[in-house]
Amino acid sequence: MSEVEVTAEEPAVEPEPAAEPEPEAEEPEPEAAAEEEPQPEPEAAAEEPQVEPEDEAAAEEEPQPEAAAEETDTADAADPKPAAPPGEAASPTVDGLTGGTIVSGTVKTKAAHEIELDLGGGRIGVISQRYWGDDPAADLTQQCVLGEVVNAAVLVREDHKGRIVLSRLWAMQQIAWVDIARSAAANEAVTGTITAVVKGGLSCDVGVRGFIPSSLIDVEPVENLQALVGREVQCKVVEADQVSGRLVLSRKAVVRAEQRKAAKAFMETMSAGDEYTGKVVDIQDFGAFVDINGVRGLVHTTELGWKRVQHPNEVVSVGDEVQVKVKSIQKPKQRVNLTMKLTPDPLTDLEVGGLMTGRVTRLADFGAFVAVNDEIEGLVHITEMAEYRVYHPEEIVLPGEEVWVKVLAVDRKRRRVDLSISQAIAG
Repeated sequence: MSEVEVTAEEPAVEPEPAAEPEPEAEEPEPEAAAEEEPQPEPEAAAEEPQVEPEDEAAAEEEPQPEAAAEETDTADAADPKPAAPPGEAASPTVDGLTGGTIVSGTVKTKAAHEIELDLGGGRIGVISQRYWGDDPAADLTQQCVLGEVVNAAVLVREDHKGRIVLSRLWAMQQIAWVDIARSAAANEAVTGTITAVVKGGLSCDVGVRGFIPSSLIDVEPVENLQALVGREVQCKVVEADQVSGRLVLSRKAVVRAEQRKAAKAFMETMSAGDEYTGKVVDIQDFGAFVDINGVRGLVHTTELGWKRVQHPNEVVSVGDEVQVKVKSIQKPKQRVNLTMKLTPDPLTDLEVGGLMTGRVTRLADFGAFVAVNDEIEGLVHITEMAEYRVYHPEEIVLPGEEVWVKVLAVDRKRRRVDLSISQAIAG
């Protein structure tokens, strides 16, 4: 029901209802309160002294819903807030601006505690220290210059001078959330500054406060988080919820993407036969992965050395720096095969029929393995251990024992060397 309709239906109010029930119990409509305005409240009179309707027609032409809004906002003057959360309907201010709307204005005057903006159309806005930025005690004379354009969000009231109360801090946050949503949708990075070390990670300012968990700070564990405070970083958005104010970021995703880009470019310069110094980053049963300037290559177990290797950890450990050579590159699959066989094949110097000493490394039911040097290991079959029949190798030799052997055969393709103790003794 509008105020005009109430005025037409009830031109006069009897004195009894005016003094009878309390407004809280009756829950009177705003129109009824307007009808009982023969004796207005002091606040309304003080805020709108120019409104003095001479008759009922004048009152009908200017119902002034804004005045009622101002009376309500006066009680909340200490803590003005936007009219409604983002996405919800908001009430207009006295100048027709919706609470929460972001407007632009030029700095008209400035003082330590407040700044006035010229919003155009004769409207003046004001931003106090509290609504300027993160520091509520900042000297605003040092924060801007006259004539500078400033964005600010409209709050739901005017101050006692009739200026529109604005919040630059709220506007910055609203703009930041829009940029965050756009970056998240496009899978792009946002730029922010590390502000503090907090429990479980870092706090990052990207226009609003974001959180970087420790596991998402870098590809490698960071021991000194305090060293990152004050540094400008780029992060990917992991989770963004404007309603709850929750923002989770990942610097690790950006670092890893940069590494992959650099590694891809470096791989284009690699070719078979190139030698590099790399770092062992992972060990599996089938081989070891070596990082070369961001490019991960595999050294298969058979390529860890010329001698037979049962498991990669017999030769290398994670963190070791090793010399490797590029064996082959599969650029479409982004695969690089490496080898640690940097010296010529020692089997080429091994002559059939040659005599030499070796050390027994291990025993098997079928014979004993003997290392003739650091890179060559051959097998003495149980039938070549003595001139007589041997049932168990330990009858003749034990691990670690030095023996005299003769080279019977060399198979470079299968990497096998056949040795004989009995023939070496026979000469």
